[in-house]
Amino acid sequence: MLSRPILGQFLCAATLVACALPGHAATWTFAYQGFHHSVTGAFIPDRKLTGSFAAHDSDGDGAIVRAEVLSFMLEGYDFVACESQSNAYWHCGMESFSYAAGVLSFSAGQGGSDPEGWVGGGHYYISGDREFGFSYRPGSFDEWAYSWTPETTFTISAVPAPAAWALFLAGLPVSAGAACMARRAQRRAATFRLSGAGASV
Repeated sequence: MLSRPILGQFLCAATLVACALPGHAATWTFAYQGFHHSVTGAFIPDRKLTGSFAAHDSDGDGAIVRAEVLSFMLEGYDFVACESQSNAYWHCGMESFSYAAGVLSFSAGQGGSDPEGWVGGGHYYISGDREFGFSYRPGSFDEWAYSWTPETTFTISAVPAPAAWALFLAGLPVSAGAACMARRAQRRAATFRLSGAGASV
């Protein structure tokens, strides 16, 4: 069984090496919490907006821009994958994106209408501003929004890359062997000390 110090060392090394790989694809998860509701006029502290994105920092500058994003999920919906499904009556996608030094900015959404334009709606997100939606039909129009406030919190974290886990798993046999050798050496040293003590009596 691996000792905790050895296990920790390999986990740390795996993470550092994966982060150092030039231009590797990585994934981040993020969450916003606490929004002002336009309909009720109240601040909803437990309202959350969660998402994730995968990106390839192709130029290695440490900043992610729209062209480098491979997927962008909001509440389980991928606004990069849906772009190919847009048509004359329905549009879906991510209009803008940037991430650098812990600061995330994006705009994404989907919306459309019937060919005659009588019935339609949309659902959009603009980070730092609001999440809003609307729908309409003859004689009716509804809209709502959750707005960012100074009390809105933001968290983001990187998901360990596959390369990090591969490095960690590859190092397990080596670390296990090193741990076994260290234990055998300790046992031999202890035996030698005991033998020496017996001989001197």
